[in-house]
Amino acid sequence: MIRLALLGLLACMASMGEGLGVEVEDVTGRQLEAALETENLLGVMFYSKNCKTCDRVLSVLERVGEEVATNGITLVRVNDKKAAKTHAIRNFPALSLFKMGEALHYEGDLTDADAILDFLSSPEALDVPGQIEDVTASQLEVLVQHQNFVAVFFYTGNKESSEVLNGLEKVDDYCDKLEISLVKINDLELVTEYNLGELPALVYYRHSIPILYEGDLTAEDDILEWLIQNRSSGDEDDVIEEVEFKSLEAMVSAVENIAVLFYNAKSTKMDQILESVETIDDDCDTRGVHFVKISDPAAAYHYGISTLPTLVYFKNSVPNLFDGELLDDEGVLQWLLTHLESAEIEEVSNSMLGRLIRDSRNIVVIFCKYIAYAIIALTHTCYLIKNYAPDELKKFLPPQNVRGMASET
Repeated sequence: MIRLALLGLLACMASMGEGLGVEVEDVTGRQLEAALETENLLGVMFYSKNCKTCDRVLSVLERVGEEVATNGITLVRVNDKKAAKTHAIRNFPALSLFKMGEALHYEGDLTDADAILDFLSSPEALDVPGQIEDVTASQLEVLVQHQNFVAVFFYTGNKESSEVLNGLEKVDDYCDKLEISLVKINDLELVTEYNLGELPALVYYRHSIPILYEGDLTAEDDILEWLIQNRSSGDEDDVIEEVEFKSLEAMVSAVENIAVLFYNAKSTKMDQILESVETIDDDCDTRGVHFVKISDPAAAYHYGISTLPTLVYFKNSVPNLFDGELLDDEGVLQWLLTHLESAEIEEVSNSMLGRLIRDSRNIVVIFCKYIAYAIIALTHTCYLIKNYAPDELKKFLPPQNVRGMASET
């Protein structure tokens, strides 16, 4: 705590023009390559001798160096033409940020301290692939102000925090697709300020409004579904969320029950249809059905939708098309609730079947002209498996409550 307070004091004095800064270490080309192997985030100034501009830029970097260090970035400088050429540097001075060895080159004014700080402190710059970003209190404040969705894992150095963090790494892959910034922070002062109680804890900011996760922190699937279900709970306007294609794919694979309205934004009827279905959005939320909309034609094509608008209900990623009147909000709600509470065999279109066969590891398809005969045959098959087949085959039996299936005892 004493060291952190001292760092904060030095940073404040530097920003007030007291002339305090940090020395940017001068390394050789070989030392640079070694540092790239060990440092997740490495800021490198490439310079040449007898360069007055290089001296001015170095002075700027020394002034901002303390704040850069608090962002977890190691800052060095190198005068090595071979190293510069290796990393596609042709002109001096130059500034690059290496994330896990991958270079991100700064293209702005090297004498602009604020611009350099923005470059080295942006969420994009600090996002290390495969790792949940560790942030400071000031960085968290900026994230919450500028990002619509921010999930914050408050942790300590104990074993429980480490175990939860390992599981959250899996959730982070989905969060990237869902445009949710998942970060972690170890700051006991914030824990007291937010009255979080015991750690570890997960807090979700939606449009700056926080909500605390109260479930099992080791249940990654539950956490992911909770994050998705609560995306719109912080909105001031009560409307169905518009999503992008990549977010929709993540939602369909992660959420057990999700309703998706595929539509054409240019259609003159859409305002009336959206107004109708938005009246049932709250009812869907309370029953655990996430409702979203998407106007991207590529998404409709991907899921085999040929006619717009179309409402599709996905249960465990399996689609079911609504063939009723979308302006009948009560009818739509009843249809969704019926599918929510049942375990019936889903009927799909030819294009949807093609996608399911392509994307699913295991799928059973009944091709039938006379569906009643198929149900009788399937029921009889289940009876034979139940009563005469080896035990290892019985795990393939459908649940007791498959709707529409005759019972045979």
